[in-house]
Amino acid sequence: MILYVTEGWEKGEVAEAFRAAYPHARLIRVPDNEAARRELYEKEAATEKHNIFITPARGRQFRVCPGTAAPYLCCYYWTLHQSTNCPFDCSYCILQYYLNNPLLTVFANTGELCEMVKTRIDREPQRLFRIGTGELADSLALDTASGAGPQLIRFSAEQKNMLLELKTKSDRIEHLLNVPHGGKTVISWSLNPPECIRNYELRAADLDSRMRAVDKVQDSAYLLGFHFDPLLIYPGWQRGYEDLVRELFRHSRPERIAWISMGSLRFPPEMMKKILHKFPSTNMLNGEMVRGADRKMRYFKPQRIALYRHIYRLLRHYGGEDLFIYFCMEDAEVWEQVMDFAPESNEHLDFLFAEYLTKKFPQLHLPLADPEKYRAFESPRSGEQNIP
Repeated sequence: MILYVTEGWEKGEVAEAFRAAYPHARLIRVPDNEAARRELYEKEAATEKHNIFITPARGRQFRVCPGTAAPYLCCYYWTLHQSTNCPFDCSYCILQYYLNNPLLTVFANTGELCEMVKTRIDREPQRLFRIGTGELADSLALDTASGAGPQLIRFSAEQKNMLLELKTKSDRIEHLLNVPHGGKTVISWSLNPPECIRNYELRAADLDSRMRAVDKVQDSAYLLGFHFDPLLIYPGWQRGYEDLVRELFRHSRPERIAWISMGSLRFPPEMMKKILHKFPSTNMLNGEMVRGADRKMRYFKPQRIALYRHIYRLLRHYGGEDLFIYFCMEDAEVWEQVMDFAPESNEHLDFLFAEYLTKKFPQLHLPLADPEKYRAFESPRSGEQNIP
């Protein structure tokens, strides 16, 4: 393994933590300029995500999730890019299409990122900000070395109007169990049946390991989140997902669950070539798909609705009625067909989150949700639709 570090950051906390975690790794200093970074990316283009680049974050690393345009509904989730790229190798992962940096990149200035968040959330103190680090990377895959998770958890515990989400396919949670979180952190898992994990989520933790991790963080009083995304249609999927949901509620207590999302397989059509090139024997693309309004390839809507109805009924059957279940990037018709209601707008969905969380977890003293205020809050997304 090689640890690349931007010059001037070799003695920083993150670099020192990685050197301690990987004492046999070779350290190479990288000049702090764009030309040197481009040269490094070209040099590493053929690597299999083994090497790590520690560098300060530049630009706007905190923003509204790019989501997708109408008619699909978006919940106005906020993303904090503390790292990019992932050591896992999921065949459906959209990062292989969007990211042109082959390195596992960890930003060294977490404190500055926290200040960026605080400046923004203080502008709207009556708004609840749901903020996650899992858009461009797995939140916990490298966290035992980087130490960013505990720092972000302590920061979130001090804020009145935010919940932090750390989203993962790993079981790397031991270093978080004794961190004072004040109930303000949601540790969440992306879930699929074991056969999908084996076939499509290479190097990620298996389901049993994820469930053991759920037990531990729940016992440490963290809130839980679960993401059935991407849901996959394969032979025997109905039974596979029922077994998965049953196993989930053997380990998680509904009263500790902040939210559950559902979303089906989707990707830009140009990404299909990359998937087949990297995973030539995959059967993930065998089903018929159609280009949606967002130009992404998706299962046909009737197939998606049947898939969602099955999962939704299982979640209600095993988990009860007091669960906040939502769709990621689906339109109002899908909501209506599956849940018998649809949010009126993105702003309304943002409000519904806040209303639910405020009532379910009164001990967190979150801002009271006012629907009129949520209609007026700023969520600019113009120019932010492309992942950098």
